[in-house]
Amino acid sequence: MTPAAGPSPGRPRSRRTVRPSLALPARRWVAAGLAALVVGGGLHLVVSQPRPEDVPVVVAARALPVGAPLTPGDTELRQLPEAALPAGALHELPAGGAQAAVPLQAGEILSAADLRTSALLAGLPGRVAVFVPLGEPAVAEALGAGDAVDVHSPVDGSVVAREALVLRTRVGEAPGLWLAVEEDTAAGLAAARGADPAGAALGVALRPPPP
Repeated sequence: MTPAAGPSPGRPRSRRTVRPSLALPARRWVAAGLAALVVGGGLHLVVSQPRPEDVPVVVAARALPVGAPLTPGDTELRQLPEAALPAGALHELPAGGAQAAVPLQAGEILSAADLRTSALLAGLPGRVAVFVPLGEPAVAEALGAGDAVDVHSPVDGSVVAREALVLRTRVGEAPGLWLAVEEDTAAGLAAARGADPAGAALGVALRPPPP
């Protein structure tokens, strides 16, 4: 039996060249990609966190037609920068419920102008809503829903509506206030407006908040 041939004497044993694995660069690329995802995810979490300048605001959770009652399932609170909010943006819905005065799209920020004025009287039994025109736009711009005001007669300056609750303000060319008052107070306001139909002389004084 012929023995297996071994390496020839005097001939150096050949060395196999080991090529760098092609999988190593691929693994590095995958690791880099995962790191980028982690960093990107971290940035997303940072951006989505509420910022100090953000405030809660009511937005429509789905598209709603005119007259639709706004239930908790129809709206949601989101944290948004206060500087980006429209005038009269709602930070909470009226406790007694409300109805849409205009069509609303999903994600739309709700403002006082989007609610039916009658809905703002929910939870205020015995009161009616009256509109008081103002001669000074700055007065309407300075007031907001929830403020309490006294309305003075243009004849002698007497108070014809005391601690009237501001429901909604209207600014622009025809500024004024929607006020919640007792029914007998509404009659006094009507008489005061009769003395000055344009309402330019009606005086409005802001009352301090209750202690």
